[in-house]
Amino acid sequence: MDIIRKFYEPDLRKVMKIWYDSNLEVHDFIDVSYWNRNFDYVSRVLFRVQVYVYEIDGKVVGFVGFDDGYLMGLFVDSEYRGFGIGERLLNHIKEEHEYFTLHVFEKNRSAIRFYWKMGLRMIESEVNEDLGEVEYCMFYKRPKQKDEACMTVE
Repeated sequence: MDIIRKFYEPDLRKVMKIWYDSNLEVHDFIDVSYWNRNFDYVSRVLFRVQVYVYEIDGKVVGFVGFDDGYLMGLFVDSEYRGFGIGERLLNHIKEEHEYFTLHVFEKNRSAIRFYWKMGLRMIESEVNEDLGEVEYCMFYKRPKQKDEACMTVE
């Protein structure tokens, strides 16, 4: 059975493995030392922000982190990509939050296409000072329901 649920401490090891492995794979243009330096920091932050995991038959295969209007990251185990898990995790955030922003590296074209398909739009680009890589800031705002947008006052 597939479920999205809140992150708990017993999930930490698997979530961090997905975070680390995914970053090495999709951000191969960033030196591994960056991810090594940030590993402990990220593992502590997970307990201070909203994190939801995607579980299939009791196995955590993806997660999303969110804090104060900012999508911190969305990661899916490489064996489970392409099955709609990322879409379901992002839709979970979209249902809970009317709007949010995120950053995505310019070189991560598949993520940019995914976020665009999911209704996010680019609002600016900037250079990540730590890495010297261009990042896009993308924005999501939930569309108004037709009932809300077309209401007339009698």
